[in-house]
Amino acid sequence: MQTEDIARYLAGHPEFFDQHPHLLTDIRVSHPFDGRAVSIAERQILNLREKYKLLETKLAELIEFGEENDAISEKMHHLAQALMSARELPTLLQVLKLNLHDDFGIPHTALRIWQGTAALPEFAAVSEAAKDWAAQTSQPHCGTLPMEEMADWFAGDSHSRSFAAVPLKAEHSIGVLVLGSEDAQRFYPKMGTLYLQRLGELLAAALQRLLP
Repeated sequence: MQTEDIARYLAGHPEFFDQHPHLLTDIRVSHPFDGRAVSIAERQILNLREKYKLLETKLAELIEFGEENDAISEKMHHLAQALMSARELPTLLQVLKLNLHDDFGIPHTALRIWQGTAALPEFAAVSEAAKDWAAQTSQPHCGTLPMEEMADWFAGDSHSRSFAAVPLKAEHSIGVLVLGSEDAQRFYPKMGTLYLQRLGELLAAALQRLLP
């Protein structure tokens, strides 16, 4: 018989060891770590312990991930309240910058809006290419800047090493929010963008109330 035949037989006849219980202690197999001989029953216990450790580690990771999500959700809720409480556009822009800096630890932000006009840096002219990018982009872009001109929006800041560009859309494209960080790993190409997308939706909705 080949070893595969034995394996198939035992898999198809689970009652085999019920009929021959002494084999569980008589047959010796190697210990998975130190190589010494142990019984099948002891080897099974060791395997179960390893599986338990893996499950325990996975559970700890899920709990940590859940706690991080809860913390981010709380910050997003606080930001939404602040944005919706603003009664004037300059106040809203100041609230946005402060919350992103203090709550989310994002040191650099640049915002460009092309719906309406106002005597604010956020309404400075941008290229048609930037407007087209925002109109055609459905998800936040993370890692490097999608367009070189966006680097000029940071008023001379040259310290950021990773970026997130978030298109702002209501019924149509109204602007772009760009976040910058000195941490090269803060924003990276394959990171999750759910909260960045929600940030863009919140800001777009808040701006719609106050745009001239």
